[in-house]
Amino acid sequence: MTIARPVDRRLFLLLDRARHKLFKRANIKLQAEIGISAVQGGALFFLGRHRDCLLSDLAEGLALNNSAITGLAARMEKAGLIERTRCKFDGRAWRISLTADGEAKRVLVTEQLRTFNSEISTGFSETEMDIVYRFLSQVAEVETFTK
Repeated sequence: MTIARPVDRRLFLLLDRARHKLFKRANIKLQAEIGISAVQGGALFFLGRHRDCLLSDLAEGLALNNSAITGLAARMEKAGLIERTRCKFDGRAWRISLTADGEAKRVLVTEQLRTFNSEISTGFSETEMDIVYRFLSQVAEVETFTK
């Protein structure tokens, strides 16, 4: 006989586990189907919405620090997904743009993200998903814990 357990209410742990499993599954799928990592996929998606942005904007959009974004950009440039050019207004800054291959892979990533979103929202009503979206948006905006 199975004992019914209440829903786990350790919110921080659940969010961390969910994020870890989502990224692990996304990495496996994106590597197998498109040949890129989940972080590279996120960068392609961001660059599709923010064309010719500054490297610092990409870092902020992906919540990565300077060394992480520099390494990511170098790997993506080496893979032929992006081009880096010096900013005309600030010689220290870099602008990032998608190459033709990067744009083609961005389209594939967007399709995969739609599939991922559909799969993880299966079984929830539109009203329930609105609450999930609102909750996750609020969590993403938390700057610091007060106590």
